[in-house]
Amino acid sequence: MRRWLRILSVAVMLFCAMQLIQYALSYKNVEKDLKDAQKVVEESTLIALQKQNPNIIGWLSLANSRLDNPVLQTNNNDFYLTHNYLNEKSRGGSIFADFRNELMTDRHTIFYGHVLRNGTMFGELSKFANQQYADAHPIFYYETASEKYKLQVFAAYETTTDFYYIETQFSDATFEPFLNEIQQRSEITMRVDVSVSDKIVTFSTCTTSVNDKERFVVHAKIMN
Repeated sequence: MRRWLRILSVAVMLFCAMQLIQYALSYKNVEKDLKDAQKVVEESTLIALQKQNPNIIGWLSLANSRLDNPVLQTNNNDFYLTHNYLNEKSRGGSIFADFRNELMTDRHTIFYGHVLRNGTMFGELSKFANQQYADAHPIFYYETASEKYKLQVFAAYETTTDFYYIETQFSDATFEPFLNEIQQRSEITMRVDVSVSDKIVTFSTCTTSVNDKERFVVHAKIMN
């Protein structure tokens, strides 16, 4: 009996070790994918990267952070949860725009990404709950082949999917209370005026909690 228990213990340890190795390798693969994409853009242009995959619609970055990613968009919000910028299976997925959005044209554009413990993708997003971090990182940049947008952070908070913050279409009558609601929920205070005449961007990610309904959200105003 003891012999079988020892064998079982060794088997469990080996299984756990293999899981940890696969976990570590998946993060290395995410890092490599990002570096490959960054190298193409640095050495050429975003257009060169888009030739590899027409679903690449832009590039999102945040200075002094690990966020420096291509942005994808397809006809659903599921595919890029599990695929990289080359449409290959990936634990880290991609940063992607809501399929309902016409980016930077709609009143509310939404970007999604995984929270990864190495800080890639939206792994650093929850740091915006800290006022000092938000003050030091007030601007995201979103670039297309022809335009560059400055996105100024005005709110950040943790919520659950019970709050439907991912609506994309608004009238004046519905947009104003939405803006008021997300500013009231904010855990930070930013000196940014936002009104119904503005357009905003939302960055949404999961949390590290076991509760699948929890999300961390950052909102920014499109400045140009």
